[in-house]
Amino acid sequence: MTAQAQSIDIPKATELSRKDLVIAVLFLILGGLILVLGGFGTQPGERAIFTDQILGDLFSLASRSTLYTIGSMSILIGGLRLIRALDSLKSVLTWGGIFLMVFGFLVWITSGTKLNITGMVQSMLTAATPLTLGALAGILCERAGIINIAIEGMMLSGAFAAVAFAGIFNNLWLGLLCASLVGGLMAAVHAVLSIKYKVDQIISGTVINILAAGATRFLNLRLLEPSGLSAPGQLGAIRIPLLADIPIIGPILFENSPTVFIMLILVVVINYVVFFTPWGLRMRACGEHPRAADTVGVHVNLMRYVSVTLGGLIAGIGGAYFSLDVVGAFEDNMTRGQGFVALAAMIFGNWSPVGGFLAALLFGFADAIQVKMQILRPILPFLNVYIPHEFLQTAPYILTIIVVAGVVGRSRPPAEEGKPYEKQ
Repeated sequence: MTAQAQSIDIPKATELSRKDLVIAVLFLILGGLILVLGGFGTQPGERAIFTDQILGDLFSLASRSTLYTIGSMSILIGGLRLIRALDSLKSVLTWGGIFLMVFGFLVWITSGTKLNITGMVQSMLTAATPLTLGALAGILCERAGIINIAIEGMMLSGAFAAVAFAGIFNNLWLGLLCASLVGGLMAAVHAVLSIKYKVDQIISGTVINILAAGATRFLNLRLLEPSGLSAPGQLGAIRIPLLADIPIIGPILFENSPTVFIMLILVVVINYVVFFTPWGLRMRACGEHPRAADTVGVHVNLMRYVSVTLGGLIAGIGGAYFSLDVVGAFEDNMTRGQGFVALAAMIFGNWSPVGGFLAALLFGFADAIQVKMQILRPILPFLNVYIPHEFLQTAPYILTIIVVAGVVGRSRPPAEEGKPYEKQ
């Protein structure tokens, strides 16, 4: 009887990945920059005061010592991320460090003055509204298996329709409804091209974007402006009594434009429908494994038609935000590429409604902070010049590039996304 020796493989200690090193180095660099801002970007005795429109001053911080503390903690976090024994805390350390650095940046731009923190958060939520609606539109389409880069065109068409029909019917709410319907119509065109005629879905989306840009400009110049229908006015803010008087959260959540309330409701509803209902399970199956869905009786292409059209209805509301909420009129290409930023939010949010909303809040923060910086006008240390407003306006788009580059290879789209399905 022979005994057999069995070798046991002992796992080797994991080496630091390139990603860990890059993140650690970034924390070290950014922590050092915050220290520099504290030492040379503030004056001794300056304080950063954060206020609320109801409560007044919320808290006041010594700018220089606060920045020194935050910079040192950021550098410490960068070092802790290199310790393998703390691998389970990497995510907490990363997000904690990001929060600290964002707060440190707010302290620097507010040094020597005051910042209405409630108003800034409300501006962030407002700026995130069209991005969230666009991300929700993309999620419905791509979860069902149809790539949708036509969100920009759907939103621009909705912005035009909102103004046109609000002027024709002299009713802003009808304009909002028609914006949604026109967005759905553009989505239906994309669905027919992609599903029935099997056109490459990227090409189809590009065609929709080009069509929307050209058609809305032509119709605006030839019809709306000559007839005086291009400026019907703005939707007023809705204030929910009592709730809007709650300090801090009241003005943020309960005193907003209609599209903000619609967006908040849709995030909850769509997240529930997609992940907690049989319909949502069938829709996701059409994007992950359409043949398996077909074998259990799901009409794959019909489900895709419905999902894409529903996405277009939501994107149209996102377009109405620009024309009826922000401007009160239609301007050529007024969506300014926000449909593509919404796509980045969808990808960064991992094709999840809540994730897309949180990603949109990140982009909304970048937009809100650049507006505040144009008002506060902080001075760059050493150079003693104000940050150019042209550079500040690019901040949301630079952040988009960074975010998309950072999630490449980590976010997983639906397995059968972009592939036409033929029933056999």
